[in-house]
Amino acid sequence: MLRDCRLGRINRLPDRHPQFCVWVLGPPRIPGIPALCGTRYVVLDGVVQMKKQTRKPAWMLLILIQAFMGTCVGLSALSGYEIQTLPDATYVSDIHIGGLNYQEARARLQEYNELLKSKGRIQIAVSQDHYVISYGQINACLDVDKTLDNIFREISGNALKSFIAGSRTQSAYEAAVLFNAGKLAAEAEKFFSQYNREPVPDSYRIENGNLVYSPGADGIRVDYQAVEKRLGAHLQSLSQEVLAIAPDDPEIFTAYAPETGIGEAFRFIVSSSGIALGDTDHAEAEELLDGLSGQLVQPGECLQLSRMLDLENLALEGRQDLINRAATAVYQAFMPIKGITPVNRRPSGIPVPYSDPGLEAVIEGENGDLILENGTGQFLMLLCEIMDNKLHCYVVSPENIPSGVLVALKKNDVEPPEIYTVSADLKKGETRIVSEGREGFTVQVERIIGNDRETLYTDEYAPVSRVIETGESPLRKGSK
Repeated sequence: MLRDCRLGRINRLPDRHPQFCVWVLGPPRIPGIPALCGTRYVVLDGVVQMKKQTRKPAWMLLILIQAFMGTCVGLSALSGYEIQTLPDATYVSDIHIGGLNYQEARARLQEYNELLKSKGRIQIAVSQDHYVISYGQINACLDVDKTLDNIFREISGNALKSFIAGSRTQSAYEAAVLFNAGKLAAEAEKFFSQYNREPVPDSYRIENGNLVYSPGADGIRVDYQAVEKRLGAHLQSLSQEVLAIAPDDPEIFTAYAPETGIGEAFRFIVSSSGIALGDTDHAEAEELLDGLSGQLVQPGECLQLSRMLDLENLALEGRQDLINRAATAVYQAFMPIKGITPVNRRPSGIPVPYSDPGLEAVIEGENGDLILENGTGQFLMLLCEIMDNKLHCYVVSPENIPSGVLVALKKNDVEPPEIYTVSADLKKGETRIVSEGREGFTVQVERIIGNDRETLYTDEYAPVSRVIETGESPLRKGSK
């Protein structure tokens, strides 16, 4: 058995393996045994035998490094490779340019470009509506050089990718198309403007005295940027097929709700009135309806006639009378309602033929207007219709608020004074009434709702003198 020679540790194997191993870690201390650091010795049957470690030669590593560098150089060469001829399966849209060099491909695309400029067009279809924009209208053409430059650059740059993944069966490249964007936008607006639609808010109207509700509808706004983007993409494809756009395409046709709505459900007609219009043509009657009907009065706010009708040019023939009749119809529709207070209302001074005294409202003088305050605590809406040459006004509300009738009580009659004038056409003792005149009186206006009676105001109407012509002065003559 060998001892520890301070070069390693000698381990004895089991008896059935009569051999020992020692690892030499330093200079040899065993006489007759040449040793190197890291050398393995085996003692077999009492004889020490040396076994050297097997080492891989350095030249194998050198081969691997050279192979790697060669691969890198090859791949670098592929990445910078520039093609001279297009692959066989190369297309621009549906135009085959495979197997051609730059000049040949340019000639083929230029030939197709001339055809496009003369016959190319964009066909647009929205449901049953059709519109055509020719390439000439928008100066559209194929940019041949830019298209080919892009294709050659992309194929050359993808040489490495094609080497690794293999070439594709067919390669379709996008064309570079030039066009006048301003002209395209103008043509698009000509066609698509018909689809713009204003929103319709909820509305109410009167038909033969009945309240009718019409639900609102969203408006449609054409997104012209989206339209131009869609048309531009169609141009780039060089497609001559019909560009179909659905009428409900949300990208093109944007729905939007009304900015303001009534916000209340009007269910009750709380008061109404009717005033004859006299000699009024159809256009004037429609003006009244457009201005008056649909006016909304919020709680605490005022209804003002000057905000609904044009109160200028009252000197025009018949204009003053028409406006006064409309003002009276509105006044008589609102005043029977509890909580309505007149802020600015002017009586006529003399009775008018279309209304009972005390119930008329006229627009005349400085700051002539009709203003009524809504103190009902409810939203009120004025609706109108014209039937049998009468302007009918209705006040509707979400709630059935208290309303009654107006009563005009005539009081304090005053006989008209007499005015005499002498006429040479009359003989002595003869008289002739030129003007009957009119008695004066006072009217007290009350609002009656159920058993409640409320005095609103009092109007005074001055008498109008009676004019009488006579053949002799009515004054007693004195003696000379």
